[in-house]
Amino acid sequence: MSSPARATAEFPEPAPVDRVVALFSGADDTATPAAEDEDWSASLLAVRGVAARVREMQKRARDSVREAQRAVREADATARAAEDRARHAEATMREAVTRAERAEEQVRLATERADRAEARATEAHMWLRRMHECMVSEFGALAGEPTRP
Repeated sequence: MSSPARATAEFPEPAPVDRVVALFSGADDTATPAAEDEDWSASLLAVRGVAARVREMQKRARDSVREAQRAVREADATARAAEDRARHAEATMREAVTRAERAEEQVRLATERADRAEARATEAHMWLRRMHECMVSEFGALAGEPTRP
């Protein structure tokens, strides 16, 4: 067997990502093939691939943060609008209560005036009845007497 074939048979070829991890973690050299047997271009490709994935993850994270911030702004705007509507509804309700209280006061005053007017009408009716009785009693006797020349 040739030397590279024997190295592959003795040590299976690690995945490019595993090579990158091993490079940065300071892994034990006894578990990896000798430095002259390693494919540095594959390691560089693996580093580039990992870097590209990291950049993509960073981009997604930034996009997620922007989306979350937008959602928070929309939620704040919706909450402010709801609070404004609630304040408006409360003001409208207070105005309606004030109008109802004024209407109740007007009804009370009108009832008092009507009661006073009814009492005056009853008093006037009684006065007219007494006046009629008085006139009948006073002038009734005069009507029965003959007139003298």
